[in-house]
Amino acid sequence: MKKAQLLAEQERLLKRANELAQLHWGVDYTGTLRLLTRKWARREAAFAFMTDGSVQEIRMSAPTNERLIPEEIEANLLHELVHWRLWSLGLPFGDEDREFVAEAIRVGAAISHAKRAREAYERYLEEAEVVAV
Repeated sequence: MKKAQLLAEQERLLKRANELAQLHWGVDYTGTLRLLTRKWARREAAFAFMTDGSVQEIRMSAPTNERLIPEEIEANLLHELVHWRLWSLGLPFGDEDREFVAEAIRVGAAISHAKRAREAYERYLEEAEVVAV
């Protein structure tokens, strides 16, 4: 991907992040989005932050995104936005946190394939069934 294409796609993803933040939470996405040129082996996107708030950034890999369909890219973007939103509210925001699982389900975001995240998801569903009975 040429630099101009990379920057255009990065801008498109940032615009979409803002649209999704508005749609699901009624707020603007206040972070940045960086589309990196190196291929990632084990992840498809990430939310990076500094505890002082100076960094709040969704990072994606252009080579990784090229092998995904548009719906998968958007699902990854929404997943990272859930991390951002909970982090920005001072709530637990890890893949294995109950708050994250609940919010991901509420907005239709993907759940990580990591073992602990899948276990947290299964635990959440079991608890939700008990409450529903």
